[in-house]
Formats: sequence, C-alpha cells, structure tokens
Amino acid sequence: MAVTQRRRSPREIVMFIYPDAHLLDISGPMSLFAAANDFAGYAAYDVSLAAARAGNVMTSAGIALCASRRIGRVMAGIDTLLVAGGIGIDAQLKERHVIGWLKRQAPHCRRVASVCSGALLLAEAGLLDGRRAVTHWVRCDQLSADYPQVTVEYDPIFVRDGKFYSSAGISAGMDLALALIEEDLGAAIVGQLAREFVLYMRRSGGQAQFSPALRAQDTAPGRIAGLQQWILGHLHQSMDVETLSARVAMSPRHFARRFLEETGMTPAAFVAAARVDAARQALAAGHEQIDVVAARFGFGSAERLRRTFRRHLAVTPTQFRQHFQTSGEA
Repeated sequence: MAVTQRRRSPREIVMFIYPDAHLLDISGPMSLFAAANDFAGYAAYDVSLAAARAGNVMTSAGIALCASRRIGRVMAGIDTLLVAGGIGIDAQLKERHVIGWLKRQAPHCRRVASVCSGALLLAEAGLLDGRRAVTHWVRCDQLSADYPQVTVEYDPIFVRDGKFYSSAGISAGMDLALALIEEDLGAAIVGQLAREFVLYMRRSGGQAQFSPALRAQDTAPGRIAGLQQWILGHLHQSMDVETLSARVAMSPRHFARRFLEETGMTPAAFVAAARVDAARQALAAGHEQIDVVAARFGFGSAERLRRTFRRHLAVTPTQFRQHFQTSGEA
C-alpha cells in the first residue's frame, strides 16, 4: 500500500457529534488518531469535534464532550470527516440543517466516514447513494429499508466505497481508524498503535459472529415459524427442501416460495445460518472437540465445519474459539 509522504502540516480529522451519541464511537477512533502523532514523531493529525453548537455535548454515557467547532458553513481544510453513531441518531435524521451541512461539506473532504449507526446520517444526506455501506447489525435492516439506493453489507467490520467509509458496531470504529491511519502513515506505525491499544491490526471475521444469525425467525407466522423452531432443535438431521416441506404439508415449490416470502431467507440459507450460529455458540461456550461440534449440528465433518466457518465468518473454528471463548474453565 502506498503511503503518503510526511506532510508539513497536520491533517485535520473532525468528528461530528450530537446529543446521545455513543461515547466509544467518538473516543475510540479519535484517541487512535491523536496517539498516531506520538508514534509518527511529528504532528500527523489535528483532531477536533464539531456539533450543531460549539460547547459541551452530552453523550449517551452521561459524559459531556466539548465540541470546539460549530457546523453551518463549509469548513475549509478538513481532511477526514467522521460521523458518530448512537441512540441520538434518530433525532439527527430530522435535523435538516445537519443534513444540509453534510451535503455541502462532504465534497470538500478527502475522506468521509461513519462509525456505527452514523451511516444512517450519511445515507439521509444522499452521500451513500449507489454505494456499499455497513452499520451496526441492529440497524442494517433499517438502513436497507429506508435507503434502498444503498447496498447494505451485513457482515464486514468496515466498508470502503470510493472516498466514503462506513464501519459496523461501536468498536469497529477503531478498526476503521487503524485502516485510515495505515493509508496515511503505513503499517509499521499502525502495528505500534495496535500493540499500545491492545487491538488487532486487522480483526478476523465480521460482525455476523456477534449478531443473531437467525433474526428472520421472529418474523415468520404460522407453520413456517413452527418449522423454524423444529429446525433449531434438529440441526443434526437431514434438512433438504423435500424433508422440510413434508413437515408442513406443502409441495416443495410452494414451500420454498412461502419460506422466502415470510422470512426473507431461503430454507437452505436459514438452515446454514442456524447451524453456523449453533456451532459458534458451542465453540464460544465450551471445550467440545471440533469434530463433535460438527456432528452435533449437521456439518458431518470437522473439515466441512472449517470450510463453512471460513466462508461465513472468515475465520476457522479454532481461531473463533481462541478469540471469543467465554468459558472460564482451564
């Protein structure tokens, strides 16, 4: 990756914040940009916060942060503009002066990025039209439904599309910040930052490993909902369309169409997600051998489980267990 030569003046990194923004969305990435100056050995970045009004802004953690800049006119010199996420985002989507400022400001910035649900604000401003984006898994469906012109990615930790970047839930903002810093200053400095902050330089896997893979099961009515519950309790059994359709007394074709209409997933996709989710929970919670987990949830072999994890989560079962195991047993 090409690294920009040392600059005489620092790059301005500005994050837009608002009442009830998430504290970590703000402090995590901005702390990394500020700390990069120490490892670079010169003032690579100048970090500041902007808000609708300059002064203290109360975050959802009950801790106030001081915004030194007031939005309104286009701010000259901003290199990278970030937008925080948080429970206050819904109110900000109705603030037309905020949306208008983002529309006017974005063309003047080299990079524009969102942390967590901040992607909704960029989408409301039309900045993500025709682009790929990600947000916190809880908000992905909302982003997709409210902004159909945005291609929503459900799993990545962060997404880049042109000069626009978006990151998944909360701590993913720090992954994004490391990637932005690496673009500017190189991998060596990011490696030092990652060690200092005890972070992965490039985190394995996506946010699907933290989100409920089976969110569709709460939306399906009637026989399909009952079948989903049966599937969850019989993952070791054969789950082809013929077998499943027979359980709800439908023809395979009619069943497949009804299942997709009512859940938003094909039967095969739901079964695959159910098996991955069950195996993920088992690996995180206990010490069963991987081949035992594979057999218990219908994968057939440890090798097939490994291939499935690589495809869906971008990590092996062993890597997943090492990173996310919650059991306190030795």
